Amino acid sequence: MTLPGWLWAIPVFGLMIFAHELGHFLAAKFFGIRVHEFALGLGPAVAGFTRGETRYNLRAVPFGGFVRMAGMDPDDPEEPGGLYTKPLHARALTFLAGPLMNLLLASLMFSAYLYVQGVDVPVLGRVMADCGGQVCPAAASGLQPGDRVLSVGGSPVDSWTDIVERIAASEGAPLEVRFERGGRELSAVVTPAAVDGRYVIGARAPRSLWKALALGPAVTADGARTWAVWLWEAVTGRTEAQLTGPVGMTRAIAAQASAGLSNLLWVTGVLSLNLGLFNLLPIPALDGAHLLFMAVEAVRGRRLDPERVNMVHFVGFLLLMGLMLAVTCGDLRAGLLG
Repeated sequence: MTLPGWLWAIPVFGLMIFAHELGHFLAAKFFGIRVHEFALGLGPAVAGFTRGETRYNLRAVPFGGFVRMAGMDPDDPEEPGGLYTKPLHARALTFLAGPLMNLLLASLMFSAYLYVQGVDVPVLGRVMADCGGQVCPAAASGLQPGDRVLSVGGSPVDSWTDIVERIAASEGAPLEVRFERGGRELSAVVTPAAVDGRYVIGARAPRSLWKALALGPAVTADGARTWAVWLWEAVTGRTEAQLTGPVGMTRAIAAQASAGLSNLLWVTGVLSLNLGLFNLLPIPALDGAHLLFMAVEAVRGRRLDPERVNMVHFVGFLLLMGLMLAVTCGDLRAGLLG
């Protein structure tokens, strides 16, 4: 893992936090809720500006952020445009918008990953000229973009993944590649080259922006289902809950950034998905708890005591900080021992 890989954690965390808080902010503005401050980071403000009724601040600690809306503090006067002067559905959607923006960001990151990786079909999308200072085997053998690969090394292929696996298994031995071009079946002998510890021929899968955009939400939905299953099994004791804090996530970002752009896109999507789903849990201080209290309010037909609700959120915040500290210590210990 390189130093630039570690530094990638800053924009990745910043992007996820910005997306989350932007969701709250845009929903608040849409429903006419006054926003006093939009902040990225925690601690003292180091830079900022005021536009209209809102102060936009960048704070010293680059983890976390918040949108401070009028009426959130029990001591705030019930001024027009305050959070609790708005209908229940408007307040609920304002709190729900943050996690939803994280899920949207995850979908976009997965789509970007799929676009960079290319469509998983046995067709050459790009044939490169240079492979680590030498002519790429695909170009040297006369392969061209658009060629549909039928078999590699005598084994039929049905996807780009099949092609990559056949090339990796060759360990540099010459392979016969049978392909279709312009309705004719042709063949070429390709000798994979070793580049950065893996065997390649210097060709990439075709890219499709629309297909990548269509598949991103499906990957997000599959990830959400997997996360829900994991949570249920952890709660019921069927599996051990392994939590990762900022240090562990930074280590994961650094490792994937060092491995390349596509890996960085994927890990950003996974982390944003987890952040959005985690915030939907009914734990005090999280958006899910706000939504739970609003559901109780809807059933009771009247608002809960604001001071008691704020006290529950405050206690929940302290417990979450304690959990984060414990997880961070565990991540540091694992890093030192590893």
